[in-house]
Amino acid sequence: MPTSAYDPLRELGPANRERIYAELRERMPVYWSSVHAAWVLTRYADVSAILRHPDALALDVMPFLQSLSQRGNLNLSNLLRFCSSLSLLTRPPRHDSFRRLLAQALSGIRRLNLPELLERRADLVLERGERDGAIDLAGGYGRALALFVIGSFLGVPEDDLPELNVLAVDLWAVFERILPSVNTLIRLDKAAAALMDYFARLIESRRQNPADDGASLLVRLADEQLRCSNEELAGYCTFFFIAAEETTATAISGAALMLLQRPGWRAQLASDPARIPQAVRELLRLASPVQYVARQLRVDIQISGQLIRAGDAILLMLGAANRDPAAFPNPDEPELDRSGPESLVFAPGPYRCIGAQLATFEVEVAVRKLLERPRIQLSPDPPIWTERMNIAPLQRLPAYFVP
Repeated sequence: MPTSAYDPLRELGPANRERIYAELRERMPVYWSSVHAAWVLTRYADVSAILRHPDALALDVMPFLQSLSQRGNLNLSNLLRFCSSLSLLTRPPRHDSFRRLLAQALSGIRRLNLPELLERRADLVLERGERDGAIDLAGGYGRALALFVIGSFLGVPEDDLPELNVLAVDLWAVFERILPSVNTLIRLDKAAAALMDYFARLIESRRQNPADDGASLLVRLADEQLRCSNEELAGYCTFFFIAAEETTATAISGAALMLLQRPGWRAQLASDPARIPQAVRELLRLASPVQYVARQLRVDIQISGQLIRAGDAILLMLGAANRDPAAFPNPDEPELDRSGPESLVFAPGPYRCIGAQLATFEVEVAVRKLLERPRIQLSPDPPIWTERMNIAPLQRLPAYFVP
């Protein structure tokens, strides 16, 4: 088993990703990580092969959390409730049924007028920044837009979104695959309880009094097609909320940073807005809002000459694969005319991100609205990143408007 006393993933963070990914692709493209008790794959061809493998399943976090609960004598009942619903969600046939259900619900986005509402909200946020002379493009733009969209879709009152956002940021740590402290586990359990209870109340409210929103549609479709409990559906809504909010906020702020760092590229796009969709594909590839996904196989497999046993945990490093020069020449720069394979940003395969189209649209709107405002520039103050390994959004991206 290729392993090493030195595990580069111990140091992985937003500031050094490119260096560590290049080192891993070159020297350790398939290795066993002592930090994560998992195989780590970093080359495009290997990552893509596992993502699309018919016997690849999303890694179940339940056994890990149950072990932590027992060893530490901790009451993690709420966190286990949440992860139990995810276990059902990520295993066939429930997984396939829920994907169909969610696709049906998301097809109502245009009927809910969300595209127009998003454009107006982006204008409103940027106009406020223009009046103030400055704006935080992370929390004040990227996260604000992501929260607005998922909140509007689910019918969450806007006044509730700030508190739900804090809880969502906390709960996402359960997917980091880093051994959490006792205090962190207790905080995660509280966040899971609050979010599950909130969405259980919302679901029951929509069941009694349906509204013209995604939550009501999800309740009706779930009752017709899945016949699941309120708790199970609350777990699904919780996951959908935190995934849609956190990943899209990361994508928008990352795209804004790269766009404003490249004045020539920005001017080219401003003069030819029809190329924004191509630009966003490249910005998403470089940002890779989700740096890795975890899988396990139902069969043994040879990958790049290494035997990986059925049941072993596998970390597929999407961020590393999306900058693999074997797939993307000159991988660290966005290119409008890039051809070749699709990026792995949405984890293609059986678990492809069901909200990929919506997330891409959100980033396109956010980029287009920035391009319409040539006076906005990055502040001399450096951006501040969240120090997380997987989804690590910008905490702060200060910008100002040139007088």
